[in-house]
Amino acid sequence: MNEWVSEIGEQMRAQAERWFTAEPLARSACRFIEEKIGEFLKFGQLTVLHFYMFEGKGHEIYKAAAAVELFILASDMLDDLQDSDSPAKPWMQIPVAEALHIATSLLALSQQTMLHCTDNDRIRAEMLDMMNERWLKAANGQMLDLQNQAKDEASYINMIRQKSGSLISLACQTGVMLAGHQRNVQVEEYAMEIGIASQLKNDVNDMLRWDDKSDFLQKKRTLVTMFLLESLAEEDGWISDYYEGRLSRSDISAFDGLFAAVCERTGALLYGSVMSRQHYNRFVELLEPFAKKGPWTDLFLQILKQKIA
Repeated sequence: MNEWVSEIGEQMRAQAERWFTAEPLARSACRFIEEKIGEFLKFGQLTVLHFYMFEGKGHEIYKAAAAVELFILASDMLDDLQDSDSPAKPWMQIPVAEALHIATSLLALSQQTMLHCTDNDRIRAEMLDMMNERWLKAANGQMLDLQNQAKDEASYINMIRQKSGSLISLACQTGVMLAGHQRNVQVEEYAMEIGIASQLKNDVNDMLRWDDKSDFLQKKRTLVTMFLLESLAEEDGWISDYYEGRLSRSDISAFDGLFAAVCERTGALLYGSVMSRQHYNRFVELLEPFAKKGPWTDLFLQILKQKIA
């Protein structure tokens, strides 16, 4: 898999160097690409894995995987700029106008790269159609996330399906389609399940943070925070007071330890972990039939378990 990361990274660099002729654009884009490569290019790896899982042949898959990763990078940048919760990212340390320009340029580059990853006009048209479709679905999910108005489990899971599930599906189905197949229903189902499981796991992790990535401090309505708000005891009123604007962030600045205790006592963290595990188990169940075709299940799980240093 390290070889896959190397090949995908080289294609990402090559595409940026080819199409970005303005030195400031090329310099910043390449710096952001290096940041992305350092995160193991999980989406691109899933594209390569599905290409081989569906008996694809040839090296054009690495250009397609690069297109997927450029697409994901553009999406990540726009999400971070909208959420303002990842100040350490390099694109958050330059003027917003420049970051927006680079993000939209990377999105165009991803489509241009996908356009040239095969000579088969039918496959090329279908993959570009899917890429645009997934961008629009993710855009709907992101708008729902920005509105922060989820009211229950169903509405929140629907948002995740559109936002996270659509992007994982793009990565997996690109490999399937470049191997010469139509979109696969089982792949679509398990891509959605792992997208939901991954987001819920992130929600549990972000619940206890006490910085700009804290879902609590950002007053995010996630499955975990909604459960928490519904499970508060009388002495926990400061939490609902903060969510409803009666207390400021400075008013609760020293409450991080107390907040962690409330999360533990109410079972909010356990609830989020159980929900994540249910969707993960469903993903593994749906993936199981492909185990007969090769070591794909083990490779898939290895990709998902890679940790950013």
